[in-house]
Amino acid sequence: MEKNNIYNQEFISTVQSKIPHRATLVNTITDILAIDKDAVYRRLRGEVSFTFSEMANIAKTMGISLDKIAGVENIQSKPAQINIYDPLNPTPADYNMFSSYVNLLKSIKDEHGTKIMEASNLLPHYLYLDYEYLTRYQVFRWNQVKKHGNSLPYHEIIIPERLRILQKEACEYARHVSSTLYVWDSLIFQRMVTNIQYFAKIRLIKEEDVALIKNDLLLFLANIENMSIKGKHEDTGNNVSIFLSDIATSSNYSCLKSKNIKLTLFRTFILNATISYDPEVFNETSAWISSFQRMSTLISVSGERIRTMFFNTQRDIVQTL
Repeated sequence: MEKNNIYNQEFISTVQSKIPHRATLVNTITDILAIDKDAVYRRLRGEVSFTFSEMANIAKTMGISLDKIAGVENIQSKPAQINIYDPLNPTPADYNMFSSYVNLLKSIKDEHGTKIMEASNLLPHYLYLDYEYLTRYQVFRWNQVKKHGNSLPYHEIIIPERLRILQKEACEYARHVSSTLYVWDSLIFQRMVTNIQYFAKIRLIKEEDVALIKNDLLLFLANIENMSIKGKHEDTGNNVSIFLSDIATSSNYSCLKSKNIKLTLFRTFILNATISYDPEVFNETSAWISSFQRMSTLISVSGERIRTMFFNTQRDIVQTL
């Protein structure tokens, strides 16, 4: 077999391992390459080879290392990519990237034994994206940093409806993951409220918008408290464990595991992430999260007194807005 055919077959095997569900994989590649489904099926059957340009586009979106497929990857380097997108003006590539992530979550929706692990000092995107004003606030914070000197006030932050649909779908499919583990910095809400108060003082968030964000935060707290009492997502019944870290959490790590996927995300620039599909990176990061877990207090299901104190304190903090 010619070397090019070997590379093509290896590439096909790799993309199939990323998204085992055939129809979801075809839809994902169709979106990335903007070609019809029949053309995608012919490529996956090996009747037509992927061009190098097509491989590069798919690899970029799905986090695949072409170096590894070609056998030239340095053993000490680990493939990763930084996904940076503009949530106010998404490009077709941005939508493809987000759609691919949603399709990945969708592809493991009915799989048993899937798991999310996250250690963070920011609200988990799997949770806050369901809340309109909290999501707008996170985009506002990103805009303040990204567009320093030319940033928008909160009331001018408008997220395109197509992106909001994808964001909510990501939350929905994440709730179908068999078990989720969150390790939160104990000051996660205090920092957020302090920042909102700062932006309100310099008139970048109007008083009426502060009230809307406050209402979303209180609703968020009520729902999370209910979830932590039951230790489950209300709609799917899948397990959720929430820990409060007894030490400061300076970075944000997230792992997603299924039968065929080991995905690691390092949250950067508030909304973006550095993504790796490398198993060693996953193992190292999940071990790091587990170490935070050991230095944390469980507040879901057990730890009723500490849980009640925590949520009462967070509500008092939010009420200062």
